[in-house]
Amino acid sequence: MTGSHAATLRSPGVWSGFFGAIALAWGGCHPEFSFAADGWPPELVNAIGLAAPLPLNRILIVLGTVAITWGWWHIRPTSTRPAVNGWATLGLWSLPLLLVPPVLSNDAILYADLGWTLGTGANPYLVGVATSGSPFAPWVDPLWAGSGVAYPPLTLRLHQLVVQLTGADPYWSVLAMRVPALLSVAAMLVLVPRIAALIGVPERGAVWLGVLNPLLLLHFIGAAHNDAPMVALTLAAIWVACRWPGQLTSLLAGPVLVGLAMAFKQQGGLAVIAVAGLPVAAQLAALPLGRRLWLLGRRTAVATVVTLATFVLVSLATGLGFGWLQWLDLMGLAGTPAPLALLSKGAALFWQLGGGSYTGFLVQAGRIGTLILLLVLVWIGVRFADRPLSLVAWGSLAIAVLGQALHPWYLPWSLALLALIPLTRRQRYWVFGFAITFCIWNAFQTVIWHGQV
Repeated sequence: MTGSHAATLRSPGVWSGFFGAIALAWGGCHPEFSFAADGWPPELVNAIGLAAPLPLNRILIVLGTVAITWGWWHIRPTSTRPAVNGWATLGLWSLPLLLVPPVLSNDAILYADLGWTLGTGANPYLVGVATSGSPFAPWVDPLWAGSGVAYPPLTLRLHQLVVQLTGADPYWSVLAMRVPALLSVAAMLVLVPRIAALIGVPERGAVWLGVLNPLLLLHFIGAAHNDAPMVALTLAAIWVACRWPGQLTSLLAGPVLVGLAMAFKQQGGLAVIAVAGLPVAAQLAALPLGRRLWLLGRRTAVATVVTLATFVLVSLATGLGFGWLQWLDLMGLAGTPAPLALLSKGAALFWQLGGGSYTGFLVQAGRIGTLILLLVLVWIGVRFADRPLSLVAWGSLAIAVLGQALHPWYLPWSLALLALIPLTRRQRYWVFGFAITFCIWNAFQTVIWHGQV
C-alpha cells in the first residue's frame, strides 16, 4: 500500500482515525481505568484524564473507537479512491497512543510485573502475579493477582529486558512494552505486501485488512499486547517459504521461525502447516484428496519436528522450561464472548440449580468444547488441504472464536492471514463486519465493565 503522502493527508478516513485516536487516548488517561486507588503514576496523566470527567471520558473512548473504525472503512481500496500510504497512515493513527496508558486493556502492566519478577531471579510460573513486590503491583488487574501465567518463556524474557532497560519505572516501563509491538507491526507492514506479491494477492487490500485494521491499532499498539511478535514471526516464516520454496528453507528455516513464534505465543505453531505446504501448493491442488492429505501431512510432520525442537531448545535455554502448562486453564477466567465458554457457563448455572457441581460441569464442558474445536480444525484441514495458507487462516480464526476465551487481540493474526488469501464477496463482508463489530463491542465492554464505579 504505497499510496502518496498527499493522498494520505487529503483522506477523511485518515483524519477520522487520527482524531479518534486522540479521543481514545484522552479517555484512557482517566484514573478510573487504573486499578490503583490513586490513579496512574504520573499526576499529569491523571490531570489530563480528569479534564474529561465521568461519563465524558467513557464517551470519548467509545466515540474514538468508532471514529477509528469509520476511518479504516473509508480508506478501504476501491477503484475510485486514491491509495493512502500505509506507513504514514499507521504513523498518524499511532502517534496519539504512544505516551498514554495502555488503552482498552491493562495487560501491559502485568507484563511489566512479570519482567520485574524475572529480574529478581524468581520464576513467574511459580511466583504469583503482583506478589513479588514489584513497583507495578498496584496497577495489576486483581483478577490475575496471585496466579501464574501461561505465556511461553521467550515472552517473559522479553518483558524482563524491557523492564531492565527502562529502570523498572512504574510508568515508562509499561509504555515501553509498546516497543516490541511497534517493531512487530513494522515487520508486518514490510512482510504482508511482499507475501501478497509472491502469491498473487492484491497488495493494497492485503495491507488494509492485514495491518491497518483497528484491532491491530488498538491492541498491538494501543495496548501493547504480546501477540504481536508471534504474528510477525509467523509471517516471516510464511514469506521465507514463499520466497525460497526449496527443501532446506521450507523444512528448516521456516519451521525454525515458527518455533520462535511459539516461544512468544503457543498458537503460532499452527503456521507450520502453511510453511510446509506452500512450497508444494500447486502439487497439492493437482492431487486427489487422499494423496493430497498424505503429502501435506508428511511434510507437516517433518516441519513440526523442527518447529518443536526449536521451541523446546528455546524454552530450555531461557531457564524457564514449561511451567506455563499448569496455568492454561486460567485463559477462561476473564469474561469474554467466546461462544462455547458462554454456553458452558450458562448451562453450568442450570446444572447447579439442579444440585449439580458448577465447577465439575465446566470441566466436562471444557473437554467437549475442546473436542468440538478439534473436529472443526480437522474439517478445515480436509477442506483446505489444497490451500495450506487458507487452512492456517481459517484455522487461526476457529481457535480464536471456539477457544476458552475470545479476546480482541487474538484476531489481528487471523486478519493478517485472511488478508493473504482469496475471499468470496460474502466471506469478505463477514470478516469485515466481524472486525468492526468486535471493535465497537470492545469499547462498550471496556467502559461498562472495566471502569471503576
